[in-house]
Amino acid sequence: MKNYRPLLLQELSVRLPGLTLRRLRLNRHLPEVDSLSPHAHAFVQILFYLSGRGTMTVAGREHDIRPGSVAFLPPHIEHAFRETAGRRPLCLVLDLDLRGATKHGVALIGLNLSDAAAIRHELSTLTRLRDPNAAACRLMVAAAALRVTDVFLRALSLLPPRQNHIPRFVRDFDRLLRQPDAADAGIAELAQRLGYQPDYLNRVFKQSTGQTLGEYRNAQQVERAKRLLRENALVKDVGEALGFVDQNYFSRWFKKHTGVQPRAWRFASG
Repeated sequence: MKNYRPLLLQELSVRLPGLTLRRLRLNRHLPEVDSLSPHAHAFVQILFYLSGRGTMTVAGREHDIRPGSVAFLPPHIEHAFRETAGRRPLCLVLDLDLRGATKHGVALIGLNLSDAAAIRHELSTLTRLRDPNAAACRLMVAAAALRVTDVFLRALSLLPPRQNHIPRFVRDFDRLLRQPDAADAGIAELAQRLGYQPDYLNRVFKQSTGQTLGEYRNAQQVERAKRLLRENALVKDVGEALGFVDQNYFSRWFKKHTGVQPRAWRFASG
């Protein structure tokens, strides 16, 4: 009898130098099962727990597992899992072959909020696919699996960290702000367009950037206003470009964020 129910299962066979992705699974532990017996695999497994708590025993050592925990298990490493009370564990499983995995050894870490949000966003997209086995969808799943694997390997220090790495959800929000209709949309609507709950995105966004969604949006608008003012655009036109119907309201907003009126800022910066 299986100990879990696969919510998503995709055979991949994606090959890169030193790396082969075998499959991606999203497993929900079954209600009647509260433990997984000791077992091992001939390949690397990366386990990411999205929910649930328990104890993982790896090579005789016990490790506390909670939402956000990531386990890197090299080939032939025996491991087991025992649940604790609460929600049934939901676990993303990546099976892969990785050159040099044995020398890296076992690793268990907690994923930071921005990386966890990026993984959840990828999974949210994949679980909405009508037919993951369709040719076009298989390409999407493979691309998502590579992005997910990249996040895990860098978090586990198995790949060098990216310089000036910007989380995907920050890049997506920044791109969304540049769309013509974004000026009239509220923060909650923008978050939902990206597939996130507004409160959740706001929290992980601040964790990553130090700014809330609203603060980030204001900062981007101020920089855009300054750029247009440097180009000698009329204050009225600058306000309209940023979505302000009332020129006086735009001037007050600009002063609130810069300390000076738009015309005064242009004069000082010129």
